Amino acid sequence: MIRKFKASGTVLYGRAMMAQLASEIIHLKVEKPVVVAQNGFERKAWKVALLFNSGLFGSIPVVVGDAPEDFDFLILAGGRVLTDHFSEDIRFKAHVPLNNDHLMEINEPGSDFIVLDSAFVKNKSILTSFLKAYANSISDGLTVGVPVQPLPKSFVFSCKTSVFSGADTLEILPRLIEEKQIKKPLLLTDKGIVSAGLLEYITNELKNSFPVIYSDIPADSNMDVVNEISSIYIEKECDAIIAFGGGSVLDTGKGVYLNVGMGNSSLKSMVGSGRISRIHIPFFAIPTTSGTGSEVTKVAVISDPSSKRKLLFNSTNLQPDIALLDSRLTVSLPPHLTSITGMDALTHAIEAYTCIGKNPLSDYLSWTAIELIRDHLLGAIDNPENLEYRNALALASNMAGQAFSNSMVGMVHTIGHSVGAVCHAPHGSCMSVLLPHALEYNRSKIDSLLSELLLALAGSVVYENTPEEERPDRLISEIVDLNKTLKEKTGGRHPESLRDIKNRDGVPLVSRDDFSHIAEASMGDASIVYNPLALNIKDILGVLERCY
Repeated sequence: MIRKFKASGTVLYGRAMMAQLASEIIHLKVEKPVVVAQNGFERKAWKVALLFNSGLFGSIPVVVGDAPEDFDFLILAGGRVLTDHFSEDIRFKAHVPLNNDHLMEINEPGSDFIVLDSAFVKNKSILTSFLKAYANSISDGLTVGVPVQPLPKSFVFSCKTSVFSGADTLEILPRLIEEKQIKKPLLLTDKGIVSAGLLEYITNELKNSFPVIYSDIPADSNMDVVNEISSIYIEKECDAIIAFGGGSVLDTGKGVYLNVGMGNSSLKSMVGSGRISRIHIPFFAIPTTSGTGSEVTKVAVISDPSSKRKLLFNSTNLQPDIALLDSRLTVSLPPHLTSITGMDALTHAIEAYTCIGKNPLSDYLSWTAIELIRDHLLGAIDNPENLEYRNALALASNMAGQAFSNSMVGMVHTIGHSVGAVCHAPHGSCMSVLLPHALEYNRSKIDSLLSELLLALAGSVVYENTPEEERPDRLISEIVDLNKTLKEKTGGRHPESLRDIKNRDGVPLVSRDDFSHIAEASMGDASIVYNPLALNIKDILGVLERCY
Protein backbone atom coordinates (compact mmCIF):
# COMPACT_ATOMS: atom_id res chain seq x y z
CA MET A 1 0.00 0.00 0.00
CA ILE A 2 1.30 3.44 -0.97
CA ARG A 3 0.75 6.15 1.61
CA LYS A 4 0.86 9.87 0.90
CA PHE A 5 2.07 12.33 3.51
CA LYS A 6 0.88 15.88 3.02
CA ALA A 7 3.36 18.72 2.82
CA SER A 8 2.98 20.86 5.94
CA GLY A 9 3.49 24.14 4.13
CA THR A 10 4.99 26.83 6.35
CA VAL A 11 3.60 27.31 9.86
CA LEU A 12 4.34 30.71 11.41
CA TYR A 13 3.60 30.98 15.12
CA GLY A 14 4.02 33.85 17.58
CA ARG A 15 4.05 37.64 17.68
CA ALA A 16 4.40 39.80 14.56
CA MET A 17 3.96 36.79 12.28
CA MET A 18 2.14 38.84 9.65
CA ALA A 19 5.32 40.86 9.23
CA GLN A 20 7.25 37.58 9.10
CA LEU A 21 4.92 36.41 6.33
CA ALA A 22 5.80 39.51 4.31
CA SER A 23 9.45 38.64 4.64
CA GLU A 24 8.89 34.97 3.78
CA ILE A 25 7.05 35.60 0.52
CA ILE A 26 9.75 37.87 -0.86
CA HIS A 27 11.47 34.65 -1.96
CA LEU A 28 8.36 33.65 -3.91
CA LYS A 29 8.77 36.84 -5.99
CA VAL A 30 5.27 37.97 -5.08
CA GLU A 31 4.30 41.29 -6.62
CA LYS A 32 0.65 41.86 -5.77
CA PRO A 33 -0.77 40.28 -2.57
CA VAL A 34 -4.34 40.74 -1.38
CA VAL A 35 -6.23 40.02 1.85
CA VAL A 36 -9.44 38.05 1.27
CA ALA A 37 -11.92 38.59 4.10
CA GLN A 38 -14.54 36.14 5.29
CA ASN A 39 -18.00 37.66 5.46
CA GLY A 40 -18.54 39.34 8.81
CA PHE A 41 -14.81 39.64 9.55
CA GLU A 42 -13.92 42.62 7.36
CA ARG A 43 -12.71 44.73 10.28
CA LYS A 44 -10.24 42.09 11.46
CA ALA A 45 -9.17 41.50 7.87
CA TRP A 46 -8.13 45.17 7.66
CA LYS A 47 -6.05 44.58 10.80
CA VAL A 48 -4.39 41.66 9.00
CA ALA A 49 -3.54 43.99 6.11
CA LEU A 50 -2.18 46.60 8.49
CA LEU A 51 0.03 44.11 10.34
CA PHE A 52 1.23 42.63 7.05
CA ASN A 53 2.26 46.03 5.69
CA SER A 54 5.89 46.06 6.74
CA GLY A 55 6.98 48.43 4.01
CA LEU A 56 7.79 45.65 1.57
CA PHE A 57 4.64 45.81 -0.52
CA GLY A 58 3.01 49.16 0.21
CA SER A 59 -0.72 49.29 0.86
CA ILE A 60 -2.44 45.88 0.79
CA PRO A 61 -6.05 45.83 -0.45
CA VAL A 62 -8.84 43.86 1.24
CA VAL A 63 -11.59 42.12 -0.74
CA VAL A 64 -14.58 40.05 0.37
CA GLY A 65 -15.44 36.76 -1.29
CA ASP A 66 -13.46 36.23 -4.50
CA ALA A 67 -10.06 37.64 -5.48
CA PRO A 68 -9.45 39.08 -8.97
CA GLU A 69 -6.97 37.15 -11.09
CA ASP A 70 -4.39 39.96 -11.20
CA PHE A 71 -3.46 39.30 -7.53
CA ASP A 72 -0.69 36.72 -7.20
CA PHE A 73 -0.81 35.93 -3.45
CA LEU A 74 -3.96 35.37 -1.39
CA ILE A 75 -4.04 36.03 2.35
CA LEU A 76 -7.19 34.25 3.54
CA ALA A 77 -8.39 35.97 6.71
CA GLY A 78 -10.96 33.76 8.39
CA GLY A 79 -11.91 30.13 8.88
CA ARG A 80 -12.08 26.93 6.88
CA VAL A 81 -14.85 28.26 4.65
CA LEU A 82 -12.19 30.36 2.93
CA THR A 83 -9.60 27.62 2.51
CA ASP A 84 -12.28 25.28 1.13
CA HIS A 85 -13.50 27.96 -1.29
CA PHE A 86 -10.00 28.55 -2.67
CA SER A 87 -8.78 24.93 -2.49
CA GLU A 88 -8.55 24.63 -6.29
CA ASP A 89 -6.95 28.04 -6.78
CA ILE A 90 -3.33 27.48 -7.89
CA ARG A 91 -2.07 30.82 -6.60
CA PHE A 92 0.12 30.92 -3.48
CA LYS A 93 -2.00 31.26 -0.35
CA ALA A 94 -1.62 32.02 3.34
CA HIS A 95 -4.35 31.26 5.87
CA VAL A 96 -4.76 33.55 8.89
CA PRO A 97 -7.29 32.27 11.48
CA LEU A 98 -8.85 35.31 13.15
CA ASN A 99 -10.02 33.66 16.36
CA ASN A 100 -9.94 30.40 18.29
CA ASP A 101 -13.01 29.03 16.50
CA HIS A 102 -11.31 29.47 13.14
CA LEU A 103 -8.27 27.60 14.41
CA MET A 104 -10.37 24.74 15.79
CA GLU A 105 -11.78 24.22 12.28
CA ILE A 106 -8.33 23.29 10.92
CA ASN A 107 -6.81 19.85 11.26
CA GLU A 108 -4.68 19.56 8.13
CA PRO A 109 -2.66 21.67 5.67
CA GLY A 110 -4.79 23.76 3.35
CA SER A 111 -2.49 26.57 2.19
CA ASP A 112 1.16 27.27 1.51
CA PHE A 113 1.33 29.17 4.82
CA ILE A 114 -0.69 29.12 8.01
CA VAL A 115 -0.14 32.16 10.21
CA LEU A 116 -0.82 31.74 13.92
CA ASP A 117 -0.33 35.35 14.92
CA SER A 118 -0.88 36.00 18.63
CA ALA A 119 -2.71 39.19 17.68
CA PHE A 120 -5.62 36.92 16.69
CA VAL A 121 -5.16 33.48 18.28
CA LYS A 122 -4.16 33.44 21.95
CA ASN A 123 -5.67 30.40 23.68
CA LYS A 124 -2.70 28.16 24.52
CA SER A 125 -4.73 24.99 25.08
CA ILE A 126 -6.42 25.34 21.68
CA LEU A 127 -3.08 26.06 20.02
CA THR A 128 -1.59 22.95 21.63
CA SER A 129 -4.49 20.81 20.43
CA PHE A 130 -4.19 22.27 16.94
CA LEU A 131 -0.46 21.53 16.72
CA LYS A 132 -1.01 17.94 17.81
CA ALA A 133 -3.70 17.45 15.17
CA TYR A 134 -1.56 19.15 12.53
CA ALA A 135 1.44 16.93 13.33
CA ASN A 136 -0.81 13.88 13.06
CA SER A 137 -2.06 15.07 9.69
CA ILE A 138 1.35 15.60 8.10
CA SER A 139 2.53 12.20 9.36
CA ASP A 140 -0.57 10.36 8.08
CA GLY A 141 -1.60 9.53 11.64
CA LEU A 142 1.75 8.11 12.77
CA THR A 143 2.72 10.70 15.38
CA VAL A 144 2.52 9.67 19.00
CA GLY A 145 2.08 11.75 22.12
CA VAL A 146 4.99 13.65 23.66
CA PRO A 147 5.24 15.23 27.11
CA VAL A 148 3.42 18.56 27.23
CA GLN A 149 5.92 21.41 27.11
CA PRO A 150 5.40 25.18 27.19
CA LEU A 151 4.81 26.71 23.77
CA PRO A 152 7.82 28.72 22.59
CA LYS A 153 7.34 32.44 22.01
CA SER A 154 7.62 31.89 18.28
CA PHE A 155 8.70 29.35 15.70
CA VAL A 156 8.64 28.60 11.99
CA PHE A 157 8.07 25.08 10.67
CA SER A 158 8.16 24.30 6.98
CA CYS A 159 8.06 21.37 4.58
CA LYS A 160 6.93 21.81 0.97
CA THR A 161 7.68 18.20 -0.03
CA SER A 162 4.89 15.73 -0.72
CA VAL A 163 5.99 12.26 0.43
CA PHE A 164 4.89 8.87 -0.89
CA SER A 165 5.96 5.70 0.93
CA GLY A 166 5.61 1.95 0.69
CA ALA A 167 6.75 -0.97 -1.42
CA ASP A 168 6.47 -0.36 -5.19
CA THR A 169 6.22 3.42 -4.69
CA LEU A 170 8.42 3.93 -7.76
CA GLU A 171 5.55 2.74 -9.91
CA ILE A 172 3.83 6.12 -9.55
CA LEU A 173 6.88 8.02 -10.85
CA PRO A 174 5.85 7.93 -14.56
CA ARG A 175 2.46 9.41 -13.70
CA LEU A 176 4.06 12.18 -11.64
CA ILE A 177 6.48 12.99 -14.46
CA GLU A 178 3.67 13.07 -16.98
CA GLU A 179 1.61 15.38 -14.77
CA LYS A 180 4.51 17.84 -14.67
CA GLN A 181 5.04 17.51 -18.45
CA ILE A 182 8.69 16.55 -18.02
CA LYS A 183 10.47 15.47 -21.23
CA LYS A 184 14.15 15.07 -20.31
CA PRO A 185 14.94 14.65 -16.60
CA LEU A 186 18.51 14.56 -15.29
CA LEU A 187 18.89 11.42 -13.16
CA LEU A 188 21.65 11.64 -10.55
CA THR A 189 23.08 8.60 -8.79
CA ASP A 190 26.39 6.92 -7.88
CA LYS A 191 28.43 3.89 -8.88
CA GLY A 192 27.33 1.93 -5.83
CA ILE A 193 23.70 2.20 -6.88
CA VAL A 194 24.59 1.03 -10.38
CA SER A 195 26.68 -1.94 -9.20
CA ALA A 196 23.94 -3.00 -6.76
CA GLY A 197 21.46 -3.15 -9.64
CA LEU A 198 19.18 -0.55 -8.06
CA LEU A 199 19.33 1.79 -11.04
CA GLU A 200 17.22 -0.69 -13.01
CA TYR A 201 14.30 -0.07 -10.68
CA ILE A 202 14.07 3.50 -11.84
CA THR A 203 15.19 3.19 -15.49
CA ASN A 204 12.51 0.57 -16.03
CA GLU A 205 9.94 3.08 -14.84
CA LEU A 206 11.46 5.93 -16.88
CA LYS A 207 11.85 4.10 -20.19
CA ASN A 208 9.54 6.59 -21.92
CA SER A 209 11.10 9.70 -20.39
CA PHE A 210 14.61 9.50 -21.92
CA PRO A 211 16.55 10.60 -18.84
CA VAL A 212 20.09 11.94 -18.95
CA ILE A 213 22.02 9.85 -16.40
CA TYR A 214 24.99 10.99 -14.30
CA SER A 215 26.22 8.12 -12.13
CA ASP A 216 29.62 9.27 -10.88
CA ILE A 217 28.73 11.17 -7.69
CA PRO A 218 31.35 10.47 -4.98
CA ALA A 219 30.56 9.33 -1.44
CA ASP A 220 31.45 12.79 -0.14
CA SER A 221 30.10 15.14 -2.79
CA ASN A 222 31.69 18.52 -3.40
CA MET A 223 31.23 21.80 -5.20
CA ASP A 224 33.33 20.79 -8.19
CA VAL A 225 31.00 17.86 -8.89
CA VAL A 226 27.92 20.05 -8.46
CA ASN A 227 29.26 22.65 -10.88
CA GLU A 228 30.16 19.96 -13.44
CA ILE A 229 26.68 18.40 -13.30
CA SER A 230 25.04 21.83 -13.56
CA SER A 231 26.84 22.39 -16.85
CA ILE A 232 25.57 19.04 -18.13
CA TYR A 233 22.00 19.95 -17.15
CA ILE A 234 22.20 23.13 -19.22
CA GLU A 235 24.09 21.56 -22.15
CA LYS A 236 21.60 18.68 -22.47
CA GLU A 237 18.58 21.01 -22.01
CA CYS A 238 17.15 18.98 -19.14
CA ASP A 239 13.87 20.04 -17.54
CA ALA A 240 13.83 18.25 -14.16
CA ILE A 241 16.11 16.68 -11.55
CA ILE A 242 15.74 13.20 -10.06
CA ALA A 243 18.20 12.50 -7.25
CA PHE A 244 18.37 8.73 -6.64
CA GLY A 245 20.70 7.59 -3.88
CA GLY A 246 22.00 8.29 -0.39
CA GLY A 247 22.73 11.56 1.35
CA SER A 248 25.58 12.57 -0.94
CA VAL A 249 23.46 12.11 -4.07
CA LEU A 250 20.50 13.95 -2.58
CA ASP A 251 22.63 16.89 -1.43
CA THR A 252 24.32 16.98 -4.84
CA GLY A 253 20.87 17.14 -6.40
CA LYS A 254 20.05 20.12 -4.21
CA GLY A 255 23.26 21.83 -5.25
CA VAL A 256 22.49 21.33 -8.94
CA TYR A 257 18.89 22.43 -8.33
CA LEU A 258 20.21 25.59 -6.74
CA ASN A 259 22.80 26.29 -9.42
CA VAL A 260 20.58 25.87 -12.46
CA GLY A 261 17.50 27.33 -10.78
CA MET A 262 19.33 30.50 -9.77
CA GLY A 263 21.47 30.75 -12.89
CA ASN A 264 24.79 30.29 -11.08
CA SER A 265 28.04 29.10 -12.59
CA SER A 266 29.48 28.31 -9.15
CA LEU A 267 27.64 27.06 -6.07
CA LYS A 268 29.97 28.88 -3.70
CA SER A 269 28.19 32.20 -4.32
CA MET A 270 25.08 30.87 -2.55
CA VAL A 271 26.56 29.64 0.74
CA GLY A 272 24.43 30.39 3.81
CA SER A 273 20.77 31.00 4.52
CA GLY A 274 17.96 33.15 3.25
CA ARG A 275 19.40 33.98 -0.17
CA ILE A 276 17.56 31.38 -2.22
CA SER A 277 14.43 32.30 -4.16
CA ARG A 278 11.65 29.91 -5.16
CA ILE A 279 12.95 27.60 -7.89
CA HIS A 280 10.60 26.40 -10.61
CA ILE A 281 12.36 23.21 -11.72
CA PRO A 282 10.65 19.89 -10.86
CA PHE A 283 12.78 18.11 -8.27
CA PHE A 284 12.25 14.49 -7.17
CA ALA A 285 14.20 12.89 -4.32
CA ILE A 286 14.37 9.10 -4.03
CA PRO A 287 16.51 7.94 -1.09
CA THR A 288 18.20 4.53 -1.12
CA THR A 289 19.24 4.68 2.53
CA SER A 290 17.28 5.47 5.69
CA GLY A 291 19.34 8.02 7.55
CA THR A 292 19.83 11.50 6.18
CA GLY A 293 16.21 12.54 5.63
CA SER A 294 17.65 14.80 2.95
CA GLU A 295 14.63 14.13 0.73
CA VAL A 296 12.63 16.56 2.88
CA THR A 297 15.21 18.82 4.51
CA LYS A 298 15.85 22.44 3.64
CA VAL A 299 19.56 21.89 4.18
CA ALA A 300 22.34 20.76 1.88
CA VAL A 301 25.86 20.11 3.16
CA ILE A 302 28.46 20.09 0.40
CA SER A 303 32.25 19.99 0.71
CA ASP A 304 34.52 22.71 -0.57
CA PRO A 305 37.75 20.93 -1.62
CA SER A 306 39.76 24.15 -1.52
CA SER A 307 39.09 24.84 2.17
CA LYS A 308 38.42 21.25 3.35
CA ARG A 309 35.18 22.45 4.94
CA LYS A 310 31.63 21.29 4.60
CA LEU A 311 29.52 24.29 3.63
CA LEU A 312 25.87 24.72 4.58
CA PHE A 313 23.08 25.83 2.27
CA ASN A 314 19.77 26.46 4.01
CA SER A 315 16.39 27.45 2.59
CA THR A 316 12.88 26.02 2.41
CA ASN A 317 13.25 26.52 -1.33
CA LEU A 318 15.82 23.70 -1.39
CA GLN A 319 13.19 21.15 -0.39
CA PRO A 320 12.31 18.76 -3.24
CA ASP A 321 8.79 18.83 -4.65
CA ILE A 322 8.24 15.10 -4.22
CA ALA A 323 9.96 12.36 -2.23
CA LEU A 324 9.43 8.67 -2.95
CA LEU A 325 10.25 6.17 -0.18
CA ASP A 326 10.26 2.76 -1.82
CA SER A 327 11.16 0.14 0.79
CA ARG A 328 12.58 -2.22 -1.86
CA LEU A 329 15.50 0.16 -2.39
CA THR A 330 17.04 -0.36 1.05
CA VAL A 331 16.75 -4.14 1.20
CA SER A 332 20.25 -4.63 -0.26
CA LEU A 333 21.93 -2.33 2.26
CA PRO A 334 24.56 -4.32 4.16
CA PRO A 335 24.15 -4.50 7.95
CA HIS A 336 26.81 -1.90 8.77
CA LEU A 337 25.22 0.67 6.43
CA THR A 338 21.79 -0.06 7.86
CA SER A 339 23.23 0.50 11.34
CA ILE A 340 25.08 3.77 10.71
CA THR A 341 22.25 5.30 8.66
CA GLY A 342 19.81 4.30 11.38
CA MET A 343 22.01 6.03 13.96
CA ASP A 344 22.19 9.07 11.70
CA ALA A 345 18.39 9.29 11.77
CA LEU A 346 18.34 8.71 15.53
CA THR A 347 20.84 11.54 15.99
CA HIS A 348 18.71 13.88 13.88
CA ALA A 349 15.68 13.07 16.02
CA ILE A 350 17.44 13.43 19.38
CA GLU A 351 19.21 16.65 18.44
CA ALA A 352 15.95 18.05 17.04
CA TYR A 353 14.31 17.37 20.42
CA THR A 354 17.13 18.81 22.54
CA CYS A 355 18.58 21.76 20.60
CA ILE A 356 17.49 25.35 21.10
CA GLY A 357 15.48 25.60 17.87
CA LYS A 358 13.00 22.88 18.93
CA ASN A 359 9.26 23.47 18.48
CA PRO A 360 6.08 21.44 19.02
CA LEU A 361 5.81 20.11 15.46
CA SER A 362 9.44 19.04 15.34
CA ASP A 363 8.99 17.42 18.77
CA TYR A 364 6.10 15.25 17.58
CA LEU A 365 7.98 14.10 14.48
CA SER A 366 11.30 13.47 16.22
CA TRP A 367 9.65 11.50 19.06
CA THR A 368 7.82 9.29 16.56
CA ALA A 369 11.04 8.75 14.59
CA ILE A 370 12.83 7.59 17.75
CA GLU A 371 10.11 5.05 18.52
CA LEU A 372 10.19 3.72 14.94
CA ILE A 373 13.97 3.29 15.11
CA ARG A 374 13.70 1.64 18.53
CA ASP A 375 11.22 -0.91 17.21
CA HIS A 376 12.69 -1.66 13.77
CA LEU A 377 16.44 -0.96 13.46
CA LEU A 378 17.73 -4.20 14.98
CA GLY A 379 15.02 -6.16 13.19
CA ALA A 380 16.04 -4.70 9.83
CA ILE A 381 19.63 -5.85 10.43
CA ASP A 382 18.51 -9.36 11.43
CA ASN A 383 15.90 -9.58 8.64
CA PRO A 384 17.09 -7.23 5.89
CA GLU A 385 14.43 -8.27 3.38
CA ASN A 386 11.54 -7.47 5.71
CA LEU A 387 9.79 -4.62 3.89
CA GLU A 388 7.82 -3.60 6.98
CA TYR A 389 11.03 -2.92 8.90
CA ARG A 390 12.59 -1.14 5.94
CA ASN A 391 9.53 1.04 5.41
CA ALA A 392 9.45 1.96 9.12
CA LEU A 393 13.10 3.06 9.02
CA ALA A 394 12.47 5.10 5.85
CA LEU A 395 9.59 6.87 7.58
CA ALA A 396 11.69 7.43 10.71
CA SER A 397 14.46 8.98 8.64
CA ASN A 398 11.94 11.15 6.82
CA MET A 399 10.24 12.44 9.97
CA ALA A 400 13.56 13.01 11.72
CA GLY A 401 14.62 14.93 8.62
CA GLN A 402 11.57 17.17 8.77
CA ALA A 403 12.16 17.69 12.48
CA PHE A 404 15.82 18.67 12.42
CA SER A 405 15.40 20.67 9.23
CA ASN A 406 13.20 23.00 11.26
CA SER A 407 14.68 22.79 14.75
CA MET A 408 18.27 22.41 13.47
CA VAL A 409 20.98 20.32 15.09
CA GLY A 410 23.86 20.93 17.46
CA MET A 411 27.14 19.57 18.72
CA VAL A 412 26.97 16.09 17.20
CA HIS A 413 26.71 17.56 13.74
CA THR A 414 28.99 20.50 14.51
CA ILE A 415 31.86 18.10 15.14
CA GLY A 416 30.64 15.32 12.86
CA HIS A 417 30.60 17.53 9.76
CA SER A 418 34.23 18.44 10.41
CA VAL A 419 35.36 14.87 11.10
CA GLY A 420 33.83 13.97 7.76
CA ALA A 421 35.43 16.87 5.93
CA VAL A 422 38.90 16.47 7.42
CA CYS A 423 39.11 12.67 7.60
CA HIS A 424 36.60 11.61 4.92
CA ALA A 425 34.80 9.53 7.54
CA PRO A 426 31.23 8.33 6.83
CA HIS A 427 28.69 10.72 8.32
CA GLY A 428 26.61 8.02 10.03
CA SER A 429 29.70 6.58 11.69
CA CYS A 430 30.56 10.00 13.09
CA MET A 431 27.02 10.42 14.42
CA SER A 432 27.06 7.02 16.12
CA VAL A 433 30.27 7.76 18.01
CA LEU A 434 29.63 11.40 18.89
CA LEU A 435 25.99 11.21 20.02
CA PRO A 436 26.36 9.90 23.60
CA HIS A 437 29.39 12.10 24.33
CA ALA A 438 27.72 15.27 23.02
CA LEU A 439 24.61 14.57 25.11
CA GLU A 440 26.83 14.14 28.15
CA TYR A 441 28.50 17.49 27.42
CA ASN A 442 25.10 19.23 27.19
CA ARG A 443 23.66 17.58 30.31
CA SER A 444 23.34 20.75 32.40
CA LYS A 445 20.89 22.22 29.88
CA ILE A 446 18.97 19.19 28.65
CA ASP A 447 18.64 16.74 31.57
CA SER A 448 14.85 17.04 31.68
CA LEU A 449 14.61 16.40 27.93
CA LEU A 450 16.91 13.39 28.15
CA SER A 451 14.73 12.06 30.93
CA GLU A 452 11.67 12.34 28.67
CA LEU A 453 13.43 10.72 25.72
CA LEU A 454 14.17 7.60 27.74
CA LEU A 455 10.49 6.73 27.29
CA ALA A 456 10.75 7.07 23.51
CA LEU A 457 14.04 5.18 23.13
CA ALA A 458 13.74 2.44 25.76
CA GLY A 459 9.98 2.04 26.18
CA SER A 460 7.59 2.32 29.09
CA VAL A 461 8.89 -0.60 31.18
CA VAL A 462 12.45 0.75 31.36
CA TYR A 463 11.19 4.30 31.84
CA GLU A 464 8.86 3.45 34.71
CA ASN A 465 11.44 1.24 36.46
CA THR A 466 14.17 3.89 36.32
CA PRO A 467 14.17 6.50 39.11
CA GLU A 468 13.55 9.98 37.75
CA GLU A 469 16.99 11.30 38.70
CA GLU A 470 18.67 8.38 36.90
CA ARG A 471 16.77 8.68 33.61
CA PRO A 472 19.22 11.02 31.80
CA ASP A 473 22.12 8.66 32.58
CA ARG A 474 20.03 5.69 31.50
CA LEU A 475 19.16 7.39 28.20
CA ILE A 476 22.84 7.91 27.39
CA SER A 477 23.71 4.36 28.47
CA GLU A 478 20.94 3.04 26.19
CA ILE A 479 22.63 4.75 23.22
CA VAL A 480 26.02 3.35 24.24
CA ASP A 481 24.50 -0.13 24.56
CA LEU A 482 22.80 0.24 21.18
CA ASN A 483 26.13 1.05 19.53
CA LYS A 484 27.64 -2.00 21.20
CA THR A 485 24.82 -4.25 19.98
CA LEU A 486 25.11 -2.84 16.47
CA LYS A 487 28.85 -3.49 16.49
CA GLU A 488 28.23 -7.10 17.43
CA LYS A 489 25.54 -7.56 14.78
CA THR A 490 27.71 -6.06 12.03
CA GLY A 491 30.80 -8.12 12.72
CA GLY A 492 32.65 -5.19 14.25
CA ARG A 493 32.01 -2.74 11.40
CA HIS A 494 29.71 -0.42 13.36
CA PRO A 495 31.92 1.99 15.35
CA GLU A 496 31.85 2.61 19.08
CA SER A 497 34.81 5.04 18.99
CA LEU A 498 36.60 7.24 16.50
CA ARG A 499 39.35 4.61 16.32
CA ASP A 500 36.75 2.15 15.00
CA ILE A 501 36.00 4.26 11.91
CA LYS A 502 37.97 2.64 9.10
CA ASN A 503 38.04 2.53 5.32
CA ARG A 504 37.30 -0.57 3.24
CA ASP A 505 40.85 -1.80 3.73
CA GLY A 506 40.56 -1.60 7.52
CA VAL A 507 42.77 1.48 7.82
CA PRO A 508 41.66 3.93 10.56
CA LEU A 509 40.44 7.22 9.12
CA VAL A 510 40.70 9.40 12.25
CA SER A 511 43.81 10.01 14.32
CA ARG A 512 44.63 12.32 17.19
CA ASP A 513 46.79 14.31 14.77
CA ASP A 514 43.54 15.39 13.07
CA PHE A 515 41.95 16.77 16.22
CA SER A 516 43.21 20.34 15.96
CA HIS A 517 42.06 20.61 12.33
CA ILE A 518 38.67 19.12 13.22
CA ALA A 519 38.21 21.53 16.14
CA GLU A 520 39.13 24.56 14.05
CA ALA A 521 36.76 23.53 11.26
CA SER A 522 33.99 22.87 13.80
CA MET A 523 34.10 26.45 15.03
CA GLY A 524 32.99 27.57 11.58
CA ASP A 525 30.10 25.10 11.29
CA ALA A 526 26.69 26.77 11.18
CA SER A 527 25.07 24.22 13.50
CA ILE A 528 27.20 25.39 16.43
CA VAL A 529 24.78 28.22 17.24
CA TYR A 530 21.92 25.78 17.95
CA ASN A 531 23.76 23.70 20.54
CA PRO A 532 22.29 24.05 24.06
CA LEU A 533 25.70 25.02 25.48
CA ALA A 534 28.38 27.26 23.99
CA LEU A 535 31.39 25.53 22.45
CA ASN A 536 35.01 26.53 22.05
CA ILE A 537 38.03 24.71 20.62
CA LYS A 538 39.05 23.37 24.03
CA ASP A 539 35.57 21.89 24.57
CA ILE A 540 35.61 20.23 21.16
CA LEU A 541 39.08 18.78 21.70
CA GLY A 542 37.90 17.35 25.02
CA VAL A 543 34.91 15.63 23.40
CA LEU A 544 37.09 14.27 20.57
CA GLU A 545 39.47 12.81 23.12
CA ARG A 546 36.62 11.09 24.97
CA CYS A 547 35.32 9.70 21.66
CA TYR A 548 38.70 8.25 20.76
